[in-house]
Amino acid sequence: MEPASTVYEAAIVEREKPHTRRLKIVPTVDDELRPDQPVVKDLVIRRKTDGEVIVRTPADLGSPDAMLKAVQNDLHRMTADEFFEEWKMPSL
Repeated sequence: MEPASTVYEAAIVEREKPHTRRLKIVPTVDDELRPDQPVVKDLVIRRKTDGEVIVRTPADLGSPDAMLKAVQNDLHRMTADEFFEEWKMPSL
């Protein structure tokens, strides 16, 4: 059997920041030292044939790199069916 890595690919991606308008008349020190919003990263798993996302979840449990490495290990260790059953998200 072929590994799931032939069917799926995983990546850590930055979540798009919402576009908000904020009226700034005079910038303060606080405005300059703190970013408007922290960078939020997601773990995204896509089907290679069509790019359809089968998993999108916040990469906020420990290190995003460690999460990605765990998924990539499963991609190489499991068949596509096993991987899909293990990682699928019911809401997608």
